[in-house]
Amino acid sequence: MHDIFREILIPISNRLRDYLKNDMEMEVLDEKSEVMDSEHLVLKENTVFIGTGGSVQLFITMGFEKELLEKLVKKFYWGEELEDKEFLEMQESVACEISNTVIGNVIKNPVDSSIISISPPILIHDAKSLTKYKNSIMLKTDIVTDIGNVQMAIIGPQELFLDKLDLKGNIKC
Repeated sequence: MHDIFREILIPISNRLRDYLKNDMEMEVLDEKSEVMDSEHLVLKENTVFIGTGGSVQLFITMGFEKELLEKLVKKFYWGEELEDKEFLEMQESVACEISNTVIGNVIKNPVDSSIISISPPILIHDAKSLTKYKNSIMLKTDIVTDIGNVQMAIIGPQELFLDKLDLKGNIKC
């Protein structure tokens, strides 16, 4: 299972790196990210969750540092000045759009040829802390830019973390 999760995370991190560099014209400081096992994961304040369904059921997260997310919002809206409330709504929209696009573009099923469905993205504004359970896997990697980092993680299987994350009503695959 560990190798399966790694086979899902690496192409997503590579695609995000490419997206930030080429589509968002940002300076990405690392050419390759190290994927690490994690016993404990502290999620960033602005973390997007996407659940997968089918033969591979897990959570994929993208956590954006505040300054990086602010810069991405400005790039999406061509530097247009936004009011505070509007800016917060745009942050959620941009973080979810980027996560959904990147994951949707590259996710493949390494188990069998069946389709992996993905849930609509959910942005969590509260930093959460997760501890690995017996029989679970938590892999993480960081993509480093000149403005801030994106923390990516794969957490699974889903059912072990649903109660802790309190996402039961929000993620359905």
